[in-house]
Amino acid sequence: MIRALAFFSDAPADLGSRFARLRWQRAVAAERTVEWAPGAMAAPAIGGADVWFVVADPAAVPLTGARVRGSALEPAPGRILVAQAAGPVDPPVAHSLRELEAARPAPATPEDGRAPIAIGFRTADFPAEPNETITNYFYRLLSFSAVRAADPAFLAVSLGDPSERERPELTRRLAAGTLRILDAGCGAGMGIAGAKARNPGWKVTGVEKDPRLASRARERCDRVLEGDLAEILPALESAGERFDAIVFADVLEHLEDPVAALTMGRLVAAPGAALLVSVPNVGHLSIVRDLVLGRFDPVPAGLTDAGHLRWFTRVFLEEALCESGWRVDAIESEAGAPPPRAQEFLALAAVWPDCDRESLMTYQWVATARAQ
Repeated sequence: MIRALAFFSDAPADLGSRFARLRWQRAVAAERTVEWAPGAMAAPAIGGADVWFVVADPAAVPLTGARVRGSALEPAPGRILVAQAAGPVDPPVAHSLRELEAARPAPATPEDGRAPIAIGFRTADFPAEPNETITNYFYRLLSFSAVRAADPAFLAVSLGDPSERERPELTRRLAAGTLRILDAGCGAGMGIAGAKARNPGWKVTGVEKDPRLASRARERCDRVLEGDLAEILPALESAGERFDAIVFADVLEHLEDPVAALTMGRLVAAPGAALLVSVPNVGHLSIVRDLVLGRFDPVPAGLTDAGHLRWFTRVFLEEALCESGWRVDAIESEAGAPPPRAQEFLALAAVWPDCDRESLMTYQWVATARAQ
C-alpha cells in the first residue's frame, strides 16, 4: 500500500514550509511528497497512491512525531481522518516546537466554517469525478462531514500570521490625530491598520512584496505598494513622499541588510518623524533553553521562524539604529506570554552572576527613534 503526502496551498514554498513538510512526511510515514496544483485534474493526481494525507495549512506543523511503519496513522475504510487542531496548553503559551511537544496540548474545539489543517483518506473510497479539479475534489471531501474521523495522535498546530491581527504593543506607541504612516513589510496589513477605526486621522501606506499578502492588505490599508523595500523606498523618496511615522514591525530580521533598510527609511521621513521597530529577541528564555538542550527547530513563524536571516539582541538593535542615522529614544522590553516552566530555568541561570534576566523574559524588543 503506497502512502503519499500532498500539500494543497497557493502559498509559495519557503524554508519554513519545507521544514514543515519534512515533519509532516515523518509524522504520517509517507513514502513520497508532492504539491497539488489547485487547477490540476484530480483523477491522475490521486491515482499514484493508495492512501493520501493532504495538508492545507502551510503554517501548520504536526505534533505526532516520527512513526514506524507498524504504527502509522491509518484512515479507516470509508472514513476521512481529520487532523485535530491543538488547543490551549498549560501554561497557555509554548514559544518553540520543543515546548509545544512537551506541553501535549489537547485538541481544540472545532470552529465552524474553518477547513481542517490536514486530512487522510483511502483513494479507493473517494474517487475523483470526471474533469474534477484538485480544488473541487478537496472541498468536496471536506463536505463529507458525516464520514469524518479523528485520531488523538493526529494533532497539529497552526502558527498563523501575526499580520492578520492588530499589534497593540505597537499601535499604542503611535501618535493619535493626523498621521501619515509607512508600514514597511506590512504583511496582511492588520498589524498597524487594524487600529484605524480608533484613529481616523491615520493614513497607512503599506509595502509588501508577497502578492497574496498585499492583496489582503489592500482591504485594510489606505494604499499598498507591492514590491521590495529596496526598490520602493528610493522610489517614494524620489517622488517626494514623506511620512510622519515609519514602522518596521518584525521585518528587519528577515532582511539581509537591516541597516540599509533603516537608512532608506530615513529618506522618506518627514522632519521629526518617528520610527517604530519591533524585533524578536534571540535571547528569549525559550530559545536559550532549547539551545542548552541541543534543540533549535525552525518553524514557519514565531521566535524561530525559518525566514529569519538576522538575530537581534537589545544591543544589536541599538547599534543598527545608530548606524543607520536614527536618534534612539527608547528600546523597551515586551515580555509577551511567559514561557512554560520559566522559573526553573531562571533559578539555574541565576547562579551565573552576569545573567541578563530581563533579556531571558523579553519576547521582543520595541524601539522608538526620531529622524535627525
